[in-house]
Amino acid sequence: MEGRPPLRLERRAAGVLAYLALEGPAPRSRMAGLLWPDSPERTARNNLAQTLRRLRRAAWGYEAAGGDEVLRLAEGLEADAAQLVLLSFQGRYAEALALQGELLQGYDYDDCPDFAEWLLAEREHLADLWREALVQEAERLERGGDLRAALALVSSLVRADPVSEEGCRRLMRLCYLLGDRGAALSAYHRLQATLRREMGLEPLPETQALAREIAQGMVLPAQGPPLRREIPLALLRPPVLSGREGEWALLEGAWEGGKAIFVSGEPGIGKSRLMLDFAASRGPWFLMEARPGDAAVPFATLARGLAQALGDHPVLPLPDWVRLELSRLLPALAEEPPPPVRSAEGGEDRLRLLAALGEVMRLLGEAGVKTLVLDDLQYMDPASFEAAIHLIHRSLSPQPGLSLRFIGSFRTGELAPGALATVQQLAEAGLILQVELNPLSPPAVGRLLETLGLPGLDPAGLAPLLSRHTGGNPLFLLETLRALWQSGGLQRPPERFPIPHRVKELIAHRIGTLSPAALRLAQVAVVAGEGFGLELAARVLAAEPLDLAEPWAELEAAQILREGRFAHDLMREALREGIPAPLQTHLHRQVALALEETQAHPAQIARHWLWAKEAERAARWWLLAGQHYQERSLYAEALAMLEEALAHGQEETTRAEAQLQMADVYREERRYREAEALLLTLLAGPLPLRMRALALRALTYLCIGDHPRAAGYALEAYRLAQKLGDEELTHLTRTAYAAALWGLGRIAEAVGLLEPELPRAHPDPRHRIRVFAYLGALYAHQGRFAEAYPLLEEAHCLALGQDPYWRVLVAAFLVGADVERGQPLTHLSLAQAARALGSFDVSEYLELVLARAYLEAGEFDQALGCLQNSPAEVLGPAYACLGRAYRSQAHLGLGQEAAAREALKEALALAEGLEGAPRALAQVAVAASRLGEAVQALLARISPEALGPADRRSLLEAGLAPNLPDPA
Repeated sequence: MEGRPPLRLERRAAGVLAYLALEGPAPRSRMAGLLWPDSPERTARNNLAQTLRRLRRAAWGYEAAGGDEVLRLAEGLEADAAQLVLLSFQGRYAEALALQGELLQGYDYDDCPDFAEWLLAEREHLADLWREALVQEAERLERGGDLRAALALVSSLVRADPVSEEGCRRLMRLCYLLGDRGAALSAYHRLQATLRREMGLEPLPETQALAREIAQGMVLPAQGPPLRREIPLALLRPPVLSGREGEWALLEGAWEGGKAIFVSGEPGIGKSRLMLDFAASRGPWFLMEARPGDAAVPFATLARGLAQALGDHPVLPLPDWVRLELSRLLPALAEEPPPPVRSAEGGEDRLRLLAALGEVMRLLGEAGVKTLVLDDLQYMDPASFEAAIHLIHRSLSPQPGLSLRFIGSFRTGELAPGALATVQQLAEAGLILQVELNPLSPPAVGRLLETLGLPGLDPAGLAPLLSRHTGGNPLFLLETLRALWQSGGLQRPPERFPIPHRVKELIAHRIGTLSPAALRLAQVAVVAGEGFGLELAARVLAAEPLDLAEPWAELEAAQILREGRFAHDLMREALREGIPAPLQTHLHRQVALALEETQAHPAQIARHWLWAKEAERAARWWLLAGQHYQERSLYAEALAMLEEALAHGQEETTRAEAQLQMADVYREERRYREAEALLLTLLAGPLPLRMRALALRALTYLCIGDHPRAAGYALEAYRLAQKLGDEELTHLTRTAYAAALWGLGRIAEAVGLLEPELPRAHPDPRHRIRVFAYLGALYAHQGRFAEAYPLLEEAHCLALGQDPYWRVLVAAFLVGADVERGQPLTHLSLAQAARALGSFDVSEYLELVLARAYLEAGEFDQALGCLQNSPAEVLGPAYACLGRAYRSQAHLGLGQEAAAREALKEALALAEGLEGAPRALAQVAVAASRLGEAVQALLARISPEALGPADRRSLLEAGLAPNLPDPA
């Protein structure tokens, strides 16, 4: 800390900070177990807490490490050991060399064996990084001609490791190039004496040879990178597809029979080559590739493929409705957000999206594309796979479907069970052809070798050997041949070939020829996965994009990358195995930070935080991913993201937020019972007070038709918010409480709650909508129309720029005000427009209000139409009773007395158990009076002050309650 003297840490406090700096966030239980291994867990955790407390006091109140269940370093706190790892990875060797010293030097942890073992491994790892930095910086200085600076670094390397022959050879070489042959030979003799004394060994032959050359005064060869032989094009892509004549014939038969085609097989067996060659033989084709990591992000494969297709065909005449639906996946296609789901199960929304995709495929077919190739289906996310199967079904339909044909591939044993079952069902039904590719036979291997046309190659002699040692896998074959070509051994085949399942060793050999910069770039590509790109790599490596052009070209030339992705999975896995676990963790963190800066998909960011061992941070991003999909009415995907947040969230607040959001998704899907059950379960356990208030508020709206119960939840939530002093939470709970009081008929209290918020300007338009809409509706209930309508109209203007939910709610309140004023159909067109926006929990309320408006206007058939699907049933007993009362009045207005009596009977049964529901009781009384039933018991339960003008008018028109004042 600036202005403070250096602080010598207590050894266990130092151990905690070092572990967190290098390993990332760690559970308290693990840290306690590592540093107090012989103590009971409770005692160890208490000791850890005391240590952190003493550290905070010693550091003048600075909390270097904290967290409830998971410890993490404070934001912005840097550790030199972690900096060494980062600088070494980024190739900033000169800066790395400034960080000298041993990790936790001077501390002893013999009483903590597991921690001591970890510390020893980390010390060795950091020492290796420092030595590597010395070597790389020395090489850079030598290439630049600064031999003396290079010699100073190499001398440090030899002092640190006196038996390193590589270091000694570098020292000898530099001394000799600087004209000091004696110093060069002295370095050799010191090495020779040390090796004999400590190990009983002689220097290696290459070290002895260098000493002889120096002693004889010979000219040393120039220092430079190893030469790489350019791989012939025939080895990168054989000119002829060999050994697949039988499979090709099967594909031709399926094509002629109008079937879709699925090709499966092990990695490297040649699925992609067969598909693409066959598709090309049929005319223009389009490739949609699934990639590793897609499965974690719903619609990832489909969105990427769509973006590519529309980029390749920019003039495709997409109708406006198609653009709107596709904007769920590609937001740039539409200015307004897509409409929400209309059906209770969310199926209608998905069908609209699938219809839009079908239209795109139809237009691509009209543009000349004959085949859609779906590669690596085992990586495809379930939502994209479902869409692909839907499109395949359309293409197979006997009615006019898609002219586009489909060919897909997947790895044997890696397709998800559900997806595999779907493919098998289609095959059994004779709708598709499923072809399993087998390894090439020895004769086919020979034919493949003949087509390569490589000079000096003996196909007849080499084919049996390669077939036996590679198992006939085309990828293994070509990898073996490429390795032999680079080593110059293709004309002189070795006596033994690598075993096929060890082919990654060949890839590792090729990786070993990479420059450090190219290797670092490849390692970033491994860790980044789907998100890899030039901009992201530059951010992770702290470099300019132009600085990566040369290493990128090197990876492409070495056939490690192809068009920005790995040439094959074995290459990626071989590279992954070579990245130390701590470095992988660090890289995932850097990738996550880079993705945050570029505003990547939240689910993608979450995965990298999880792999960076920051599960809590990952959970927060999964919450955002759930919100992302919920806003687009993709509820299955939203729930999947929230399940991840719930599974990985380590803080109580995070898990509670996930459950609250899940309940909100259930509510939007109109799965009210599941939403209520989840909220009640949440409230039954320990819960932070803010989360408890939000859960109670959510319950208020779920049971808003059970007015006393809703008011109970709302009051408790409101009091909690006031206790917390949370201004925004107080607003949210106050509005909910006002809504519940309105249902109870306690209008003056509800108005008193909301009026203090009226003059306040708030930046969130939804805040203002709540105040204006609810207060306007309450004023209308009091007959204060001059004050009500300006508020409601302002709320409607604000709602136009928000989620359609608010437009539906405000439309319902405006129609309700019209009913109270006695002009029930004034805002009918606005209400009709709101109905077309979609289906929400407030949509049932809108239907109920419209039914009342039509009753007031004498349009009884229209009223029955609003009540046809019993919209009030899900809103609770008060609204269910009200709906039946309206139904009875509508039937009676149409002369259907029997139906009217049946509806009244149901309404009366519900009314018996109602408490605090004046509107429902008043309308039941009106219906009963018109059918000649006794109503005194009902009237006795109604407080006249609770009724608005419309209900008072209805009672007076029915000849009831003559003591009520004229509502006019």
